[in-house]
Amino acid sequence: MSHAFVVLYTLALFWGMLFVSAELLGRIDLKQINLLLYFLAVFMAGLVSFRSDHDAKQNSELTSFRWVSAVRLANYQTWVLSLVLFAIVFCTKDKAISRLFVGSFILVFWLTVIPLNRYIPEWIAQFAFRGRNSVRTVFLGSEKSARQLENWAARQPFFGIELLGLITYESVANSKLKMPIIGEFMQLADLIEQHKIDQVVLLETRGSDWWIDSVMEICNKAGCRILIFNPWEEYFEQELIPVNQGGHTFFTLQQEPLENPINRALKRVLDICVSLPVVLLVLPWMCLFAKLMILSESPGPMFFRQQRSGQRGRLFNIYKFRSMHCSDPSREGEQATEGDARIFKFGQFMRRTSIDEFPQFINVLRGQMSVVGPRPHMIQHDSEFSEQVNIYRTRHFVKPGITGLAQCKGFRGEVTELALIEERIRYDLEYIRGWSFWLDIWILLKTAVQVIFPPKSAY
Repeated sequence: MSHAFVVLYTLALFWGMLFVSAELLGRIDLKQINLLLYFLAVFMAGLVSFRSDHDAKQNSELTSFRWVSAVRLANYQTWVLSLVLFAIVFCTKDKAISRLFVGSFILVFWLTVIPLNRYIPEWIAQFAFRGRNSVRTVFLGSEKSARQLENWAARQPFFGIELLGLITYESVANSKLKMPIIGEFMQLADLIEQHKIDQVVLLETRGSDWWIDSVMEICNKAGCRILIFNPWEEYFEQELIPVNQGGHTFFTLQQEPLENPINRALKRVLDICVSLPVVLLVLPWMCLFAKLMILSESPGPMFFRQQRSGQRGRLFNIYKFRSMHCSDPSREGEQATEGDARIFKFGQFMRRTSIDEFPQFINVLRGQMSVVGPRPHMIQHDSEFSEQVNIYRTRHFVKPGITGLAQCKGFRGEVTELALIEERIRYDLEYIRGWSFWLDIWILLKTAVQVIFPPKSAY
């Protein structure tokens, strides 16, 4: 609702400033401007700038970061609006509308939409949840459990939840709670009727079927909603993500979009669409050229095969064009360093431009890898890195990739210190948690640029 208000405000502001510029200042001739096109552009920019993730984030930051959140949203809305308006001016080559007017409109919009983003949601909430529309709520449990939710309770009036206090099963002599203790569990039925309670937040189960059954029976008879608090986040010190599988609800420690079968199918379609043309049309010519160059500089096999860990730690043979001399097998576990004598001249070129990775499109077609994902490391490096970073093996939740988010951020090549592998893992986990089809497309485009303009760490 607040965003709909901002869209209407944007249209009104555009019309108001246009009227002032045309009628009072005489700088614009309305007859020479395609008003319908500009109003449609402003309206579409308003719709596109809607961000549901912003609203979800704002809920958790409501009390202390409302202004920061409002500014961030205003920046995004202004960016979208500017992009749309200047694109129309550029594409239509419209000389009738003043660039100064467009710039002034964008500046005024940004300055005024910040307080709107800050206060409009609050005004709507106050109007929507006032009086009988508020949900009268109590906590049911121990004082210790209630203390964990005090910060949450302080934010709830904004959302129409009126917290009356705590109903407990224990005697409390000197309560340190900010909320009142309104009674004991044995009085629950009477308290619900007396205070006209709409909702009971059950803070703990006490490991007792009798306790749960009693609460359920009393609340059901009174027509009172029950919310069950999940205390496990306090132990894990991070958000728990609910997952529904086979009619049962479980919790996981991170978002995993690729656990969704539809997302996995979409990613597999992208893998096939990218790898099949490469394997059929590009790789044969690359193999012929690479074979000739490798034989001239370092006689031996064209392909380099090595075991790597794939999804869920399953081993597979990865394919690469050989870029090193056929040296002592005991040195295969050593990372390539800058100026490494094992790398022949054409091998340096292949490694720098990532041409040596192209045979891995065969691994992608076979389903062992994906075009985009965490890069697979050597088996011995997996063991070393997992000892240094506890969450290292969570990278194996998804298929390894030919390229990945960490590589696009510049983390490729030799790992010389712990901080480098920690940063790689951070980006790998960011990819796993935030995967989307468009993120894969962005990484592929970014990788294409790096093939043409290789980073310094590529050797």
